[in-house]
This record gives sequence, structure tokens and C-alpha cells, in this order.
Amino acid sequence: MEKLIIEQVTKVFQGADERNWQKVAVVMDKHVMLDYSSMTGSPASLLTPEQITSAWAAFLPGFDRTNHTLSDFKVQVKDDVASVTYLGKADHFYNAKVWTVEGSYTTQLKLNNDNWLVTAHTFHFKQQGGDTTLVSEVSNKMQRLEITEKNRKVVGNFFIALETQNFEMLKEIFAENGKQLNPYSPEGFPKSFEGSESIYKQYSGLTNYFGQMNFPRQIFATEDPNYFFVKFRGEIEIKAGGKYENDYIGTFKLENGKVVEYIEYFNQVVMAKAFNIDLK
Repeated sequence: MEKLIIEQVTKVFQGADERNWQKVAVVMDKHVMLDYSSMTGSPASLLTPEQITSAWAAFLPGFDRTNHTLSDFKVQVKDDVASVTYLGKADHFYNAKVWTVEGSYTTQLKLNNDNWLVTAHTFHFKQQGGDTTLVSEVSNKMQRLEITEKNRKVVGNFFIALETQNFEMLKEIFAENGKQLNPYSPEGFPKSFEGSESIYKQYSGLTNYFGQMNFPRQIFATEDPNYFFVKFRGEIEIKAGGKYENDYIGTFKLENGKVVEYIEYFNQVVMAKAFNIDLK
């Protein structure tokens, strides 16, 4: 029984090192009292496995790898409740540097349908060493990644709005003072649209001339989480007959989760041939 209990405890750390959050969650009860106050200063909290793994997943993957070493297990069992104390050392590796945390743990488990599940998990901080600046460095990295992924979705929604012809979405995608620039537009076509309402009216008016629109695309993030390049192709059905196809490059600049500037580049020659435009 002691071996089985220790295996359950060990899975918490193995799952964290493997970034296998399901492995962590399945050994936890519906709620776990998580206490890292001796290190963080934050009070203990009663959390669900999903809340715990979400918090860990928002931080630990920022390291190149982590390695938890556990030892000196002592198990006490009374009826259907177990308490396990043990020593722990956690090495966090990033860019050829390491941050090490050492201490001991007390983990409590309860027997539930022949399965031991963690109900409380407390870390008793002893010391840390190595490069302690990695904490803030990795935290900043993960924050940038979070912003990048949120903004990537906003950029993707721009194309979804056009493909589904749900143009109302554009009012949420663009900031109120957002703008679209079309530097390659030929004479007689607008070079820019100022404000989300103007952008909405421009695109919603396309349904007078065009049917289904598809934009196969590749979205490229940059080091700046608020700036994206998009390479895409327009495959647009013309209601009067035929199809308009062109290749595009778009750049998106965002602030606070809204597009403040979209610049669109396309092949002018292809457009001119499709709509009998004189580029002279």
C-alpha cells in the first residue's frame, strides 16, 4: 500500500516535468488544498485539479526542462487517509542556466474507490540557488507568449469574419480608431479606411459584388507579440461571373487585443487584369 501511495505522489512531479497535465490531474481529488506559502508568501488555496494544472502550465513550459528529485519518503496511513512527507529538489533549466529550489513536502491523500487521490499538497521551502533571475525571465516570456496567442486569434478572426461574411465581427477586431492601409490600390480605389465603422462598411459592402470568399493563410508571429505578418491567398467568387484570385501579404499591429493598423499588399497586375483596370 505504501508503494502505491508513493507512486501516486510521484506522478504529480513526473507529470509536471513531462508537461503531461492529465497525468497530474488524475491523481488529484476534486479539490486540493495547495500551499506554497513558505516560498511565495501567498496563502494556501483550495483549488480544482484544472486550476492547479492551468497555473503550472502557464509557467513551467517556459523552461527548457525541469527535473524534480524526491527522496526519504515517510508514509503514515490511518483508515482511508494517508500523509506522506519527503524531501524535494527542483532544477529548472533555461538557456544553459539553472535555478534550483530545495525543501520538503507534505502530501495528504484519501482512498476513493480503491484509488489514492491527493487532497492536500504543501511545500516547505528551505533554500534556492543558481540563477534566481530565471523566475522573472521565464515569467515574462510566458506572458509574451500568452499575448501572442491571444493576438494570433484576433488576426485569425479577421479572416473568419470575411469567410463567414459575419462583418459585425470587424467592429470588435479593430480598435475604434483602427485603420486599414492599401498602398498598392490603383487610382480610383481608396488607399485607406479610417476607424472600425469605416472598415465594417467597406467589407460589408463587398457582398454586392462578391459571393463566397476564402483566404487560405499562414499567420507568422514576430518577437513583438503585437505585430504579425500574414501570407494569404484570396479566392473570391464574383457574382457577375468568374472568380478573382490574388496573392497577398498583410501586416497587423495590435494594441490591447485590438487591431490598430492593417496594411494590405497584393499583386496589382493580377487585380488590373481581373477588373480591366488601367495601371498607367
